[in-house]
Amino acid sequence: MPSATASGADAKPNGTAKSRDHNQGNQDRKYTVEQKSAVLRVRRCPPTAFYDILGLEEVKTTVTDTEIKKAYRKLSLLTHPDKNGHEHADEAFKMVSRAFGILGDAEKRAKFDKYGGDPDSRFGGGTPQQSPFSGFGGRTPSSRAGGGASMFEEEISPEEMFNRFFGGGGGGFSPFGGGGVFDAGPQFVFNLGGGPGIRVHQFGGARPRRRPRDPNAPPEPPASLQTRLMGLLPLLFILILPIISSLFSGSGSAATGPSMRFDRAVPPHTLHRHTSRLKVDYYINPTEVENWSASQFAKLDQRAEINFVQRLGEECHQEEVAKQQLYNEAQGWFFQDPEKMQRARNMEMKSCRRLDSMGVARSTY
Repeated sequence: MPSATASGADAKPNGTAKSRDHNQGNQDRKYTVEQKSAVLRVRRCPPTAFYDILGLEEVKTTVTDTEIKKAYRKLSLLTHPDKNGHEHADEAFKMVSRAFGILGDAEKRAKFDKYGGDPDSRFGGGTPQQSPFSGFGGRTPSSRAGGGASMFEEEISPEEMFNRFFGGGGGGFSPFGGGGVFDAGPQFVFNLGGGPGIRVHQFGGARPRRRPRDPNAPPEPPASLQTRLMGLLPLLFILILPIISSLFSGSGSAATGPSMRFDRAVPPHTLHRHTSRLKVDYYINPTEVENWSASQFAKLDQRAEINFVQRLGEECHQEEVAKQQLYNEAQGWFFQDPEKMQRARNMEMKSCRRLDSMGVARSTY
């Protein structure tokens, strides 16, 4: 019986069978001159020449994070084995991913710029390889607490790094399908109550992760009309509440009646009124009270008296405060000022006297 290795596939757990199958697939793959040139240029670089691998050696002292991401985006597309059939594309792709894993992480980049070599080497005192995508997804508790740590604490493969960069964590080769680092802004999710059959709207940001579904679970029943209406209740409440408030406020303002003044007749307030109980004179606009009944005028007189008493009460309070302040100034620190004391005693308090003459206690306003 022929052995398992006779077919050309090595079943050892070291992964050589998978790589041999991959290389065999590359034999029939095509690649462009630009793709071949990119692979050969990257492979000529030393393994730790990370700036040179990404083509940033000449600007390494001034290059920004955005330019590093753009360089990785371009080279990863050129060297990705699924798009580049060159026999050494896989190796070049890994070198590009490794360079971005170092330069895309602010802490590792700083160590590399200062000491050189591989910051993740066991002799370099570095931490395990981390993703450079800080701030583009879920974080571990340690990264949230530290504030400056990277997003992922586990080692990630070049393929996973590529997928996270272009697809926001999703699988498959989809660099032009949206999401990823260049479409990972803040996102807003609007959920109308949740529940089955209720649509969740997302505005901006990367594509949301989908919750894994149990293949053995029964299909979800379609949402009933009652469930849909319950989901829409919060939105209806938000829309209807301002309308109801405006209606109530409008009716309240209409109930206040016509405007009035108490000093003198000034157009258009030319119609003079005199209340029977407190003898208050006030003036209104005659066009606002056309065809009014006697009961309406009686209610208007009551409102005029209330407004006038409140106005006198506020003015009387101001007069009392001013008088007390003048008394305090007249007392002085060591000697009393007779002139100020006399002014305080003779201060004319018109509003307070008017309230007293009307028989209204000052504590009622």
